[in-house]
Amino acid sequence: MTISIAPGLDIVPGDRLALAATSFKHDASDEITVKTYDTKTGKVDFDTALKFYHYGAAESTAGYFNGVDMRGEVALLSRNLKIIGTDVDSFGG
Repeated sequence: MTISIAPGLDIVPGDRLALAATSFKHDASDEITVKTYDTKTGKVDFDTALKFYHYGAAESTAGYFNGVDMRGEVALLSRNLKIIGTDVDSFGG
């Protein structure tokens, strides 16, 4: 099976990805393990069958739905990310 995500990411075989729900059913998410990832195209191959439908589009749907982008979110589960901001105006971000 194949999905398309953003190209140029640090995704490697064995990484676990979560595919968020794209329907009214809040728990219609899936988890997959990456078999291959093409950094140039963003194509992800995996073996597990998805339980749910996940909507995707090449460009944002915000122009059609009053600013709401209906495309599904993909989260990296197998590695931690550390986000470090700049302390501007003493907000600590």
